[in-house]
Amino acid sequence: MKNILVFSFYLLVTLATVVSAQESRRGREKGPLTWNDFIPMNESIGAEHSYLEYILDVERRRDMVNGKEMQTRTAVLYVDRKMSWVDTHYRTPQELRYNQVAFDIAELHRRRLQLVIDTGGTVNMNYYTRLLTYVVDSFCHETYFGADTAAVARWEWEIRRQMDSITPMMVEQHQKANAIEKITPQYHMIFNLGGGAKFFAGDMHKLLAPSGGMYFDFECGLWRHMFSMGMYIGGDRCLPDSIEAVNDINKLYRTDKISTLDLSINYGFVAIDGRKWTVTPFVGYGLQAFLYEEDGTNGPTEGCWRVGVDVKYHMGVDDEYIGSELTRFQCSAHGKVFVSRDRFKSIVGSPTGITINAQVGFSFGMRQMKVRRAASESSMTIKSGL
Repeated sequence: MKNILVFSFYLLVTLATVVSAQESRRGREKGPLTWNDFIPMNESIGAEHSYLEYILDVERRRDMVNGKEMQTRTAVLYVDRKMSWVDTHYRTPQELRYNQVAFDIAELHRRRLQLVIDTGGTVNMNYYTRLLTYVVDSFCHETYFGADTAAVARWEWEIRRQMDSITPMMVEQHQKANAIEKITPQYHMIFNLGGGAKFFAGDMHKLLAPSGGMYFDFECGLWRHMFSMGMYIGGDRCLPDSIEAVNDINKLYRTDKISTLDLSINYGFVAIDGRKWTVTPFVGYGLQAFLYEEDGTNGPTEGCWRVGVDVKYHMGVDDEYIGSELTRFQCSAHGKVFVSRDRFKSIVGSPTGITINAQVGFSFGMRQMKVRRAASESSMTIKSGL
């Protein structure tokens, strides 16, 4: 009961924090700045009588473009009301005008950033953030933090002149014209690792208990084809009823504790390839080997075919666009289930059966993809005008 109360309290605090953060954000769609967007204070910081906290970022969205759902990246700009402040002694129209020009400078950079995104350019947010900070700092110092009204007027005229050449409607049309229409995979390299288990059916069910261990896979792919090499190492034990004194040399169950080694190669075809999920049915061939733990000698080794499905849920994805090329780095939860038909000819009685394998872990790697964008005349017009 106590744990439930603690979890509920933590959940409420988290939700309240998220809602509060959303309410403190203020976009340009709400019109010009007002003093309600600033926290009142009773003092200034040196020559600075007010401060505007803005956030420039890139969000990924899915929008309807020409009746089709497409992936878009949108440059967004917010004012953080909880971090913006003003000295109540300087709540004047001139001071508000000074902050509005600073906000316009940030909006101009947002529009320019959006055009770079839409044309597939490299987006280094650290660079764009530092560039915007440099320009705003230059504006602040050249206008003596808004005290020089003539300098504020010059900056205001120049920024609005540049903004008129990149209107929000032009940016929106350009964004739709260059929205990502299709992403085609080219190649990928991924590492998978985690824990797994083997469950035996048929004759093997009478001999061995379920096995537990660790697995490691290296996976590479071309287009939608997947090739992988895997290794599983686990521990097992023989069931008491299987320990019989018959031809010890050829028996799997000479001792009650054994180690299992499974090596495999697989081929799969990616059936579902989304931003969150990747599902790949596959077939493969593997070698199962047993080692007696008591004396370290090798047991039987047999090969078998297998069929299964590989599933990844992508928890962390980082996209880097360069023109029509997309490099995606991803960290995923990984799961794999497959079955194999086994027959151990080297064991007395040639026991047969089905082995059910289940593996759960993590995967990380990179994927290279080709991006096709929606093309239109408007995109060419805007690009040639920059």
